Formats: sequence, structure tokens, C-alpha cells
Amino acid sequence: MKNAENAPNFYQIDNKIEYMQSRDGVIILPSILAWEKFKWTHEYFNKKPKQGFFLWIKKPISQRLNTLIEISSKNIFQEMSNLIIIEKGLNAELSSFCRSTREIKGKHFAKAKIVIRENSTLEFLQCNSWRKEDEFRANYEFFLDKKAKLRTTVTNQSNGSKIVTREDIYLKEKKSSADVRIKMVAKQGGTFFSESYMHGENEIRGHLECSGLILDNKSKITSIPGIICDSNKAELTHEASIGKISEEKLMYLRMRGLSEKKATELIINSFLNS
Repeated sequence: MKNAENAPNFYQIDNKIEYMQSRDGVIILPSILAWEKFKWTHEYFNKKPKQGFFLWIKKPISQRLNTLIEISSKNIFQEMSNLIIIEKGLNAELSSFCRSTREIKGKHFAKAKIVIRENSTLEFLQCNSWRKEDEFRANYEFFLDKKAKLRTTVTNQSNGSKIVTREDIYLKEKKSSADVRIKMVAKQGGTFFSESYMHGENEIRGHLECSGLILDNKSKITSIPGIICDSNKAELTHEASIGKISEEKLMYLRMRGLSEKKATELIINSFLNS
């Protein structure tokens, strides 16, 4: 974290903020300070936040923004409340990572609201990776104004952890659109309960795709994708699939000299990045 150019714009480990980096046109604050400084944020936070980050993109930016939240110590409970605002007519790219660095039975609960103003575009990557006996709960809400666009991929890896997530994408303004992909990998007895809903009104377009891989008989994925449409002008579609690693793909890679472990890792990475 010593090189500011390579560091995340917001980095928290356990319950301590280690690093924050704002830049021209971008305000990044702990959520509690944003609550105190900007009263209009109360509409989104609902109550005074305990932890989390506030990211306000006010001017054009050329680089991707990054956040990183980690748990590395025992008996840590993170209760995050995050708010992201992209102002009118801007294009933004954001990557957000949450994970445990070792097996310490961490708990990470997160609520995030992402607001995309009129004629703006957000490309958003959310990656979560949790270890044995960790507990991860997250609720993401996306609000799109007129002609706003969202392209997002949310990847969750449960290595023996318990993961409960929900995503709500609200497309209520004319000509807003969203392409949302939820990906899950469960192994070592990991469990998922995932709900994802796309809400459509007016003349909008949206696609929701939920897919999962189960790597052993002790793991479980429950995936509930839904589309809620209140207009005959809206176009909403969804897909859902849960399966195992293809034996054919695994054999193909093994025949080319990869170990079973390396071949499995390659297939998982391809699944998460596709």
C-alpha cells in the first residue's frame, strides 16, 4: 500500500481504514463522515452508518476506481454501509473486492446503494471470496435514472463459507438499461442463498443472468432470479443455471499436462471471467 498509484482508492482491513485516495472530481470518505458532512445522504443511508465508504463521482475520470475490504484477524465483524453516486453524463468503472485472507471465521455484512444519474454509464465488478466458516451477507441496490446504463458482474466464491446475497436493480426511468451477471462457486461445504431481482417500468431494457458451479456433494447453491415488470414497454429477460465442472473440459486440460487442481482452477477462473 506504499505506492499510492497502485493502491485501492479505499482500503479497509478488519475494522480499520488503512488507506483512502480521492482524486480530482471524485470524493471518497468513510460513510460516517459523509453522513455528517452531506445531509442529503441521509435519504440513502436511512440511518447513521457504522462502517463503509462513500464514493461520489462528480467529474469525468479516466481510470478505474478500486475498493478493497479484507478480514485477517479473528472475531472480526464488519458492518458496511456503502453509497456510490455517479453524477449526470459521466462514464465510470469501479472494481470492489471483499475477502478473508485466512481461515478466521470472519463476518462481513454489507449494504450498498449505487445511484447512476441521467445519461451516465457504470461498469461495475464486485468480487467476493470467503473461507471456511466465514459468513457473508450482502444487499446491493442499483437505481438508474433516465438513459442511465449499468453493466455489472458480481462473483462470489464460497470456500466452506455461508453466503447470503440479494441484488435489486431498479429501472424506472425511460431508456435506462442494465446487464447484470451473478456468478457463484461453492466448494468445501460452502452454501449460497442468492436472490436477484430486476424491476422494470417505462421504456427500459434489462437482462439478468445467474449461474453457479458446485464442486462437491457437501456444497449447496440456491439461486432465485426474478424480473418484476410494470409496463408493456419494458423489455426484461433472465437466465439461470447451476451445474458442475464439465468432465470433458477437465479431461481435455489433464491430457495437456495440467494437474487436476490446476485444471480445476483454470476452469473456475474462466467461468468467473467470462
